[in-house]
Amino acid sequence: MNIIIPLVKLYNRNIFTYYKYMKNIFFFNVTAHEKNLPYFCYGAAADYEQEDVIKPNGFQWFQINICLSGSGTLFLNNLEIQVKKGECLIIYPNIPYKYIPGKDGLIVSWVSFDGFHVSSMLNFIGIKMSGVYKFLEPEFVSASIKEMVNFGKLSISDQGYAGSRVLYNLLLSFKETLISSSMGQNESQYKKIKPAIDFMNVNLKKQIGIEDIADSINVTPQHFCLLFKSVMNQRPFEYLNSLRINNAKNLLIHRKDLTINQIAMMSGYINHSYFCHLFKMQERVTPNQFRLLYL
Repeated sequence: MNIIIPLVKLYNRNIFTYYKYMKNIFFFNVTAHEKNLPYFCYGAAADYEQEDVIKPNGFQWFQINICLSGSGTLFLNNLEIQVKKGECLIIYPNIPYKYIPGKDGLIVSWVSFDGFHVSSMLNFIGIKMSGVYKFLEPEFVSASIKEMVNFGKLSISDQGYAGSRVLYNLLLSFKETLISSSMGQNESQYKKIKPAIDFMNVNLKKQIGIEDIADSINVTPQHFCLLFKSVMNQRPFEYLNSLRINNAKNLLIHRKDLTINQIAMMSGYINHSYFCHLFKMQERVTPNQFRLLYL
């Protein structure tokens, strides 16, 4: 009992509440081999009663923390930011911050993670610093984290790779659904280009041109390129290439029977060499090297 009481005081809750929320937390058994993955999870919690968090030296891993109910205040870089339901904290490693629940309490889900490709992915998405972010589909964020918590039911050898896959898909979804809290105007602009994004997702395996994509929202190619760049911070074909490469990555992981050339064709690339060139530019590894990471 002398050991448990200080721990309970640290979390500022009674012993029964502490054990209730510990059931919703899962810490991954990360092996040295799994730390070589582009993405891997350290821990996750679902429907968690957030306590005061004071980190003068920051936290050693990346974090996503979504507000499910209640509210909180984030103190970051001399700013005081209110956090409401559906909004996410995304915190880079070693960044000092404080996170304090509001008077109405704060229920969150969170995941801590790392990997050699995380920084590049977040930069690609447009999340270049710690802060509070809003997404068009916050339910997908909370559902993904809950799925990670449930990986405690898997065998230890399967947990790390399962967590890596779900984390990758979660981060990838941010590219389409991210709305920075300081970009309120972009929400309506995003809705304008959303049918074009859907068109690219459906037709990524086909040979499509900028005219085809612009036609999906009834604008000229020139206007579409300007609109897309202003919202997504990248050109349409940069986005389409990222979709195709990510489709190829899923095939590399799940379809071991396919050759690299077949995967290139199924991802919209006729030229095998061009596909390998683009893949290495985005992932920093070749398609074969990427496949070996998931064997």
